[in-house]
Amino acid sequence: MASKYLLNALGEALYYSGDPNHWYSATGSGLTLNGSSGNDAMYGDSSVNVTMNGGAGDDVYYLYSTLNHASEAGGSGIDTVNTWMSYTLGDGIENLVVTGDNRYAFGNGLNNIITGGTGSQTIDGYGGNDILIGGGGADTFVFSMGNGSDRITDFSSDDKIRLQNYDYSSFDQVVSHMTQKGSDVSLDLGHGESILFSGTNISNFTSDQFQLTLDRTHLTQTFSDDFNSLSLHHGTSGTWDTGYSWFAANGGTLTDNSELEWYVNPSYAGTSSVNPFSVSNGVLTITAANASSSVQSEINGYKYTSGMLTTESTFGQTYGYFEMRADVPNDQGAWPAFWLLPTNGNWPPELDVMEMRGQKQGEIFVTAHSASSGTNVANAGTIYTDTEGYHTYGVLWTESKLTWYVDDVAVRQIDTPADMHQSMYMVVNLAVGGMAGTPSATDFADGSQLKIDYIKAYSLDEHTASAATTTTADHLL
Repeated sequence: MASKYLLNALGEALYYSGDPNHWYSATGSGLTLNGSSGNDAMYGDSSVNVTMNGGAGDDVYYLYSTLNHASEAGGSGIDTVNTWMSYTLGDGIENLVVTGDNRYAFGNGLNNIITGGTGSQTIDGYGGNDILIGGGGADTFVFSMGNGSDRITDFSSDDKIRLQNYDYSSFDQVVSHMTQKGSDVSLDLGHGESILFSGTNISNFTSDQFQLTLDRTHLTQTFSDDFNSLSLHHGTSGTWDTGYSWFAANGGTLTDNSELEWYVNPSYAGTSSVNPFSVSNGVLTITAANASSSVQSEINGYKYTSGMLTTESTFGQTYGYFEMRADVPNDQGAWPAFWLLPTNGNWPPELDVMEMRGQKQGEIFVTAHSASSGTNVANAGTIYTDTEGYHTYGVLWTESKLTWYVDDVAVRQIDTPADMHQSMYMVVNLAVGGMAGTPSATDFADGSQLKIDYIKAYSLDEHTASAATTTTADHLL
């Protein structure tokens, strides 16, 4: 029976799992490994596909690969998952320990104790009134409206707080809602929710520790496409190019990225049977698909077709906020991306608003490429966030800072590279292969789709006078 506990933000006792009385190993087991009615330690095996059922009592599951699964009915003890991998707790399990660096640790609807390792983790208790323990390293603690009140036991100077769906857009607002309670600090989130920081003072907090809602009051829209239709650029009219200016008439690809697709030019006669772009109900869909043998003969033998759109010929801007609302594919080998490149044709710099691997849902990459030091350096960050369904992905580019946003909430910030003070244009594409790996024949049997609701750009008020002319695309060419 569990006896060790901590108090959460509401003063409720949350218990750790008790010491085990029985030990079980998945090595050599079948698809299922059952425990006892007592406290069990259930050890997975990285090479064994197994579901472990601890049963009654306090059970601790040690998971060593994605082949290992923990199953609990709930209401039968205090149970814990301990793993090096990124992990989201399933139903019926109270506690989670994630030891791996650059991983996420997500809870469930119960009151959880979630503990990170000595590296960096993204920690989100989800529902319930949770206790969150970073465990060392630079951790990001995520809070969303409606998910209860949580306690952080060890918030430190290199940790960050991400506030999702709350009305805080400035550090001053955050501090004004803090209260010192003895040796702890309580942050009132409104709606009956709060964060309790143990063992700290209000004066210890700094603005760079908080990832807040985008303040749009100083932005002026300069570009908007809601994709009621697709405006392709032809000569002096239209918005979107279907590739780079150096692409051939039949399209092109990016061989340096080890991409496996060919970006099709819909107006090229030889591939007229294939159009990766379609519009329905205000949504642009870019489809990556298997190429028929007849089409392959027109696209240098590439086995996949897909689409790219750029504003290289029509729109560029220095600084501002650039945003896409999209539903990304979940197919193995799909590589969607939204990014910026210099209008003068140089590379680097490059500013990646978002890119991800279809098979790695919940994980996006945000990157600034720069050669200001004399060599090409990619300052990349991995963001763990919900990517199912439609979300907005944006970057705020100022003279001094680059700040990436997901659903209007800041997720990463770095200094603006010295060579990123020039006009840049937008690119959106759905690649195949490359960093996303070998495509799944099953997943690509019916193609892979990137669905885009809109793409917008805004200038910063202090730079509005020098921004590009407002572009609104609403016609089909």
